[in-house]
Amino acid sequence: MKTDNDDLSGMKVLLVDDVPDNIDILFQTLKSKNYQISIANSGAKALDLVLKLGPDLILLDIMMPEMDGYEVCKRLKADASTRDIPVLFITAKTETKDVIKGFRVGGLDYITKPFRLEEVLARVETHLRLRKTLRDKDNLISELRDTQEILMNSARMDLLTGLLSRPGLEDKLVQEQSKSQIMGKAFSVILADIDHIGEINSKFGMKMGDQIIIRTGSILKESVANQELVGRWSSEEFLILLPETTLEEAKALAEKIRSRIEKESLNFNQNQISLTLSMGVNHCLPDMEWDKCIAEAQECMHQAKALGRNRLVAIDMD
Repeated sequence: MKTDNDDLSGMKVLLVDDVPDNIDILFQTLKSKNYQISIANSGAKALDLVLKLGPDLILLDIMMPEMDGYEVCKRLKADASTRDIPVLFITAKTETKDVIKGFRVGGLDYITKPFRLEEVLARVETHLRLRKTLRDKDNLISELRDTQEILMNSARMDLLTGLLSRPGLEDKLVQEQSKSQIMGKAFSVILADIDHIGEINSKFGMKMGDQIIIRTGSILKESVANQELVGRWSSEEFLILLPETTLEEAKALAEKIRSRIEKESLNFNQNQISLTLSMGVNHCLPDMEWDKCIAEAQECMHQAKALGRNRLVAIDMD
């Protein structure tokens, strides 16, 4: 069973002091807690090691030759890659002005000389635990963002066919309408409904119906140059969005798809199940809202159903 300190073992502590006796005392004290300890005997070496090691905590002596602890801390806090590392000053200077100066350059706490070892352990543990908590929080936030993105992407994909779902298609339609209004170029849509899918489900079962939906989606995907603009609009309806495409070009593609689907059949218990589509085609002008355009395409599709299925009906532009 883990103790309170076990979750801090392995965290990295950098000791910065030019006095070997101080380093030895702190090293032996902290070693008992299984921290990873590194040592620097000057400010310049400390700055170099910080970049290489990325410590979780720095114990920094103030009084050092060439570069004192205040200057080291200032440089650490000026660098985006090191500014968040907590710095605890080691010092015998406890006058108010010295303490204030340490806080102003970015220090978080003080460990005073001569060392009181229990206090050293308590202060180090407190700041390491805070560091770990903040890091875990950041990791959790990152994981939540990743999960949110995955869920949002999943919501835009149809799990059965692997095509765009209706929300994903609606996003594309909003984008295309905006582009159409800016550029003044119309786009077209094809709405296709699988004929007799209800009867197939009743006679052969839902699994067979799913296979038909999957196969239909695959053919539509293979038939369109930009596969990201094909999706499942509803249970047995598919939508194809065609940017900068004329009505005649959309009709030609719809007929090509209809003809190919007509030649398809699936085998079920020695029964050949034929596939056909009823299709509605519409041309969406820049000043037309996308939902109105889809509604008109759907009306054309219903007309195709009424006329006997396995056919396409296009909007009359006259």
